[in-house]
Amino acid sequence: MDVGEIATPKGGLLAAQWFSALVMFSTMAAANSQRSDSARQYVIAIGVIAWLCTTALIAAFLLGYAHQLPTFHLDHQGPVLQITGKLTADLVYQALFAFLSLVAFFCAASHAHGSGNAAASAFFSMILTVTTLGAAFTTYKDLSEELSQGPILQPGAPSSVNTTTTIL
Repeated sequence: MDVGEIATPKGGLLAAQWFSALVMFSTMAAANSQRSDSARQYVIAIGVIAWLCTTALIAAFLLGYAHQLPTFHLDHQGPVLQITGKLTADLVYQALFAFLSLVAFFCAASHAHGSGNAAASAFFSMILTVTTLGAAFTTYKDLSEELSQGPILQPGAPSSVNTTTTIL
């Protein structure tokens, strides 16, 4: 086990994500509600999925597989925008769940009036959003240092691929 990977700021953010996702879905599940609507189910589902994915990421970090996570290499040379860089699976997860947990906050907040459990769920969904954004930023910063320049975005630069066609 490689505990050194968890003893980093990113590891601390993952631990905070794990705890906040656990509390978020469990408090919403315990909220006394006469009806079971889709917003409440969404909060529970996002909390469970985020908790499971964060558990898998923590396990990957502890078992030393952090540097072996799938990587997506980007190389788009369009006529207007050129993008070069790489994305890791954890960066994609962090970016996606930052948005989904923000939506879960609004869903939980809609149930917060009169229910302490729903209010706690809304609070912890906001904590999940902030820690997920922080982990995404940390992962992006690590990737940009690895590439020495980060993803290159140059609008308006000529493309490296010839896009002109001639009609005979």
